[in-house]
Amino acid sequence: MRLPIRWLQEYLDAELTERALNEACARREVRHADELARTLGLLLTFAGFEVEEIRGAGLDAVLELSVLANRPDAQGVLGLAREVAALLGVGVKEPPCGIDESPDAVASFAKVDVEASAHCPRYTARVIRGVKVGPSPRWLQERLESMGLVPRNNVVDVTNYVLFELNQPLHAFDLHKLAGRRIVVRAARAGEAFKPLYGELSPLTPETVVIADAEKPVAIGGIIGGAGSEVDAGTTDLLLESAYFDPSGTRRSCRRLKAGTDSSYRFERGVDIERVDKASARAARLILEVAGGTLARGLLDSNPRPRTARLITLRFAKLNALYGVEVPPAEARRILLTLGCAVREETPAHLVVQPPSWRRGDLEREVDLIEEVARLYGYHRIPAETALRARIPQRSPREVAAGRVRDLCAALGYFECWTDTLVDPAWPAPALWTKDEPLALDPRSVLSADHSRLRTSLLPSLLAVCRHNQDRRAGPARVFEVGKVFLPRGGEPPEERWNLGLLDQDGLLAAADAIRRIEEALEFAGVRLEVRPAEQAPEAFDPAAACRIVRVRGMDDGERLEDTIGWAGLAAPALRAAFDLKQAPALAELNLELLAQAPSGPRRYRPLPQFPEVVRDVAVVVDEAVRWHDLESFAAEAARKEPLRDPAAALPRYLSTYRGKQLGAGRKSVAFSVVYRASARTLTDEEVNAAHGRFVEALLRRFNATLRQ
Repeated sequence: MRLPIRWLQEYLDAELTERALNEACARREVRHADELARTLGLLLTFAGFEVEEIRGAGLDAVLELSVLANRPDAQGVLGLAREVAALLGVGVKEPPCGIDESPDAVASFAKVDVEASAHCPRYTARVIRGVKVGPSPRWLQERLESMGLVPRNNVVDVTNYVLFELNQPLHAFDLHKLAGRRIVVRAARAGEAFKPLYGELSPLTPETVVIADAEKPVAIGGIIGGAGSEVDAGTTDLLLESAYFDPSGTRRSCRRLKAGTDSSYRFERGVDIERVDKASARAARLILEVAGGTLARGLLDSNPRPRTARLITLRFAKLNALYGVEVPPAEARRILLTLGCAVREETPAHLVVQPPSWRRGDLEREVDLIEEVARLYGYHRIPAETALRARIPQRSPREVAAGRVRDLCAALGYFECWTDTLVDPAWPAPALWTKDEPLALDPRSVLSADHSRLRTSLLPSLLAVCRHNQDRRAGPARVFEVGKVFLPRGGEPPEERWNLGLLDQDGLLAAADAIRRIEEALEFAGVRLEVRPAEQAPEAFDPAAACRIVRVRGMDDGERLEDTIGWAGLAAPALRAAFDLKQAPALAELNLELLAQAPSGPRRYRPLPQFPEVVRDVAVVVDEAVRWHDLESFAAEAARKEPLRDPAAALPRYLSTYRGKQLGAGRKSVAFSVVYRASARTLTDEEVNAAHGRFVEALLRRFNATLRQ
C-alpha cells in the first residue's frame, strides 16, 4: 500500500511536523530519523506496518507499506490516518460526504435485482445525470499518479480516488449503455460471452458472479468491468456502483479466471459492508465537483442481512496482567476512540466497547482490544523482567509418539514429506480404515479440481510423491509422512486421525523390514509392536506380500488383548497401475493414535557390538504356501536357542524369492542371510559352520524343504 504523506495530512486535525513526530518517537523510545518521512516510517513500522521503501522527502514523500491481511482497512489512506492519529495523540477528520440531490427519485431511472445475494450481500447504486466527461483537475491526477495509476477521465479517476481513500472499490457505468437501464447481480451462464475492459479472461462458469444488464454481463462481480458499458467522452448519465462482494467467492473467481485487479485485491480481504453507501456518497460528491451534473434522489440498496453491533468488555486488570504494564484507563480509552471504537459503558474497572465497522473481522475478543492498546501504547514499555509466567504446555501422547516416529524413520534412512490433505478425486481411495467414500468439498469452495476430496489414507499421497520422483528420474523413493486422514461418519463431521505412512522402493518387503526395524527400535523405547502375516489383506496390498501390525495391550484372564494398528506390504498391482509406477513399492500405514496408547516401559540401552559378525546365506526350496513371515519367525526363534547367534541380529535378512520350472509346481526358492556373533570373542569358522549346520537341518525338517543348489 502506498501512502502519500501530503494526502495523509488532510485527515489529521493537527499539523504533521517533525517536532510532533519526534515527540511521538520519544514517547515510544524510538530513535527518530533526521527527516520527516523516515521518522514517520519508523513509527509506522513499530506500530506493525513495515515500511519497505520511501520515495521523496518531507510532505511530498510516498511510503510503501506492507499491510497484513487482517488489516484490510489499512489499504486505504483514511485507515492509515487513524493509525498515525493514534500514534501522535491527535484526532481524525473524516472526508466530507454530504451531497445535494435532485427531486427526481433514483428508482425512476434504474432498477437493481440481486439474485446472488450469498456472493453479493450488499449492492448499491446511484444515478448522476448530465455529467461532462473530460480530464481530471491536476490535484486529482497527481493523487492517482502518486499511487501508481495513469489518470483516464474525471469520472473514472474519482472512483479510483475513493478506492484508495476509503478502501472501497466502485464502478461507474454509462447508464444509456445498460440494456433496460437495469442491473442484475447473478451467476454467469456456462460459456456466456464477456469481454473485459482490458486483457483476456478464462471462460465464464456458473461459479462466477456477474453484473449484468437486461441482456448480457457488463462486469465480473468484484473483479473487472466489461467493454461496452464503460464511461467515455460521450457519456452523460452514470450509474454508480458501490457494493460488498464475499471475500472467499471473489478469491475463487480470481483463481478460476486468472485475473486480479486493485478492486479484487480489496474485496478478497474484505471491505466495510456498513460504509458501502458512504463511499458511494463520497464519490458522488466528487463527481459533481469535477464533472458537474445532478444526483437523483435516494439510493438503490440491496442489504438483506444487516449486521448487529458487537460489544466487547475490556477489563483494565486483564489488560495490565496480559500486557505486563499498567496502562492508565484514560490512555486506553483514548487509543480505542482514536481507532474508531465507541465506548458504550465505562466504569473504573472496565470499558464496554463497540468496534468500528471497518475492524469488524479483526476486533472480536477482549484480547484483540488488549493487543491494540499494547501496540499503540508501546511494546517498549514492557520491562526486561516481568511478573508474567510462561508455562510450556505438556505434549500430548500423540505429539510424543509423532516426534519419536519421525526420529526413528529419519534414523532408518527415510525422508519426511508433507503432502496436502486434499487429494485428487481421480486417485483410488484404499479401504484401509473405512469402506465409505471419501468426503468431497462443496464445489463452490474448491480452488482446484484436483484438490477437492479429503483423503482417508496417506498411501495415495505417498504414491504420488513416488511418481513425481520417477518422472524426474530421482531414483528409488524412500519417504514417510506423519499426517491427518479424514474418515466419514455418516452425516456427522469426519473423524480426524493422525497416521504414519511409509513408502520404500528398495526391495520387495522393504516396508515390512522397515516396520520390523521400527518395531525393534520402539521396543527399546518401551513400546511393543508385532508384525504378522495378513490373512485378509486390504485391497491396497498384494495378498501374497502383506503384513498386519499389531499393538499388544496386555492380558485379560489369560487372553491376549491386541489391536490392529496398521498394515505393511507390497503395493497391489491395481494401485501401482493407477499411479503408472514402473516398480511396485512397498507400503505401510499405522494409526499413530493407537501407537501413542501402546503400553510403555523403561527404555533399554544396548551397546554397539565389539566383535565382527559372520554371515551365512541360505537358499531353501519350500512350498508356495510358506510365507516369509514363517521363515523369519522360525529363524528368530532358533537364534534365541543358539548361543552363537547375536540377539541383536536375531531376524534374518531377506534377499530374494525365485520361482521356476526346475523347482517344480507349487514350489519356490527363498534366499536370506543369518548372522552369527559372540558378545565376548571372535568366532572361529568351525564354530560357525557347526551352528549353521544345526540351523539348516532344523529349517529343512520344519518346512519339508530342500537346499537350492
